[in-house]
Amino acid sequence: MNDFLDVFYKRRSIRKFTEEPVSRDALITLLKAGMSGPSGMNAQPWEFVVVTEDETLAKIRRNLMFAKMKGTAAICVLGSKRMQTNKAGDKFWVQDCAAATENILLAATALGLGAVWIGIHPVHIFERQVKSILNLPEGVTPFCLIIIGHPAEEKEARTQYNEKRVQWGAFPRTGKEKITEDDAVLSVEEEREHDIHDL
Repeated sequence: MNDFLDVFYKRRSIRKFTEEPVSRDALITLLKAGMSGPSGMNAQPWEFVVVTEDETLAKIRRNLMFAKMKGTAAICVLGSKRMQTNKAGDKFWVQDCAAATENILLAATALGLGAVWIGIHPVHIFERQVKSILNLPEGVTPFCLIIIGHPAEEKEARTQYNEKRVQWGAFPRTGKEKITEDDAVLSVEEEREHDIHDL
């Protein structure tokens, strides 16, 4: 169990890579990890673009201001209306894609690879650039890029646990709250407005 938890602490953003290519088998393992992530109502509102061609990787580095790292592969995580299995994907695709992304990053660490998460959504200019470079079809939104490679740098394992950021149990009430306990109960109109029963 401790070895498993060590992967979380060893996962660091790696930005320096060797020229050794990432194998197809390793990339498939990363994709399997991503697709094993949790998904609201199992909508699976995702697709993935795997990039290993030097020309396309160079376009990414040249055009995206935060993606200058010279990894030998990249995975673009897409929110996908055309692949989602139900309407929950409309509501929760960002969370689902984030979970898939973190699974890929952890799997990369477990395989001894380096990786770094490059945010794309919701910055529209970044979305437009990625859509152009990867010639993305309708019905998908680029959520992020993960630059991947064999690491040419080492970073110490760490946890950033901070007790000051943890509240054990509900916050105590002061009487000055704008949200009351009654606000936890939805009215019929609110349920209808948010399509709760359609999920």
